[in-house]
Order: sequence, then structure tokens, then C-alpha cells
Amino acid sequence: MIDAKPLDVADGMRRRRMHRIFADRPVPREVLGRMAWAAARAQQARSGVRHVVVADDPVLMAAARQVLPGFLNNAPAMLALCTDLTQADASGGPRLVEHVSRLDSGAACAHLALMAQTLDLGVCTVTSWADEAVRALFGLPEHIRPDVTVAVGYIDAQTAAPAVRGFTSGLHHNAFGAPFADGTR
Repeated sequence: MIDAKPLDVADGMRRRRMHRIFADRPVPREVLGRMAWAAARAQQARSGVRHVVVADDPVLMAAARQVLPGFLNNAPAMLALCTDLTQADASGGPRLVEHVSRLDSGAACAHLALMAQTLDLGVCTVTSWADEAVRALFGLPEHIRPDVTVAVGYIDAQTAAPAVRGFTSGLHHNAFGAPFADGTR
């Protein structure tokens, strides 16, 4: 049985951050299964379009560090969120292939980041890589497009950085450029 702690979603969003240094400790398969479950529970426009590859083999992880330029961490595991392009095209056409499936992969990433906090894990979303490298690394067929890779591991309390401050998003009300003021800031 996996011991997951409750998470206040708003607090989880506030505390969410990318981790690049992890404890030297493997993530048990059942915990990785819980992470895969979270990714699978995220929105998806059509069933059967998303595929999740869970990797924890040390040799494969070392290879990932060699061929994925953005994989600059010591995570013991990773998840690759992928789209079945054939299934996406058959069930939703080009818009599902090129736009909606990528949005759905982003939603799956958000689910992973929140679930990680309930399991005392950290994550780092990695997007700097060539599709061909990820395909070769995981043996993905040509019709399976890798969308996002996510490093997963236990947080090293000694090196965990505080949440980055100063990130902002432009908020607009009813039209671009019109300030949105809700009185909460």
C-alpha cells in the first residue's frame, strides 16, 4: 500500500517547483505506478491516444542523460508522455494531432506535479530533446510521438531550493490589455 498524504490543491500549486537534484534513492515500482495513474487520469480528448512510458532502469536513465540535452538531473526515474498519432488522427483529425493532444500532455504533467507532492517526490519537466532521441531511447514506433518527459525522484532535503518567486502571467479582463483586478493581490 502506498502511503500518500493529503494535499490541499491550492497549496500544492503554490509550492510546485522543478527539482534538478534528487536523493540517491530509487523510486519503488508501485510509487511509479501511482504517478502513471495520475498522468492517465488527466484530461484527454479521446481514449487510447495517450501512452505513458515509465523508466527506472539505471542504464536507461544514464543513456537519457547522454541523449536528452535538457535532462540535467540525477533522477532515478522518468515518465514519458506520448501521443498515438494514428489513433489521434483517426478519432479527431489534425487538430487533435497537432494541438489538443499536446494540451492534454501538459495537463498530465500538471497531474504528475501535484501527485508527486502527495508521495514526497519531486519532478522536473524536461522538454529539451529531439523526438528521434526519445523514440530511440524507449523503442517508440514512428506513430508514437513523445510530448513531454518528466524526471521523478525523492527530493534531497539538503539541496532542495526554495520556490522561485517573481514568475508572473499577464492577466486581462474581457480583452487583451484590460487589467484584471479581483482584489486578491
